[in-house]
Amino acid sequence: MFLEKTVFHYGPEQMELSELTALQRAEFFAFIASSDVVKDKAPTDAARNAALVRLNTESSAWLVSRALWNCHREVDVNAVYQEILADWPEKALCLAAEKVMVLSDLKGDEKPAEQSGLGEEEEDVKVKPTDGS
Repeated sequence: MFLEKTVFHYGPEQMELSELTALQRAEFFAFIASSDVVKDKAPTDAARNAALVRLNTESSAWLVSRALWNCHREVDVNAVYQEILADWPEKALCLAAEKVMVLSDLKGDEKPAEQSGLGEEEEDVKVKPTDGS
């Protein structure tokens, strides 16, 4: 398989993560779209915030479980997903999900300056007002 991989370190632990396959990317968007948070309006701000935190946790675990499974396909991916939800601290989950998103090109808004066509010197350009003549 030719998926890009990286090693994720958290405390004394380390594990190999891979980018998502094309099908997994599509399934990820379907997973998000099927969420109750996307479908329903929570009755209160607190309920909506709680639902968004849960969605963030579950979607991060989904991403990380598939990235781990791509490296070790002999295990059940749903068991990996449930293990991550039950055992991983929030910080480790967020950091690992971020790595998977970068590997899988799911962070479209974070492009290096050279890809967007803006160099450092161009970012500091100021427009001088004209005097009308």
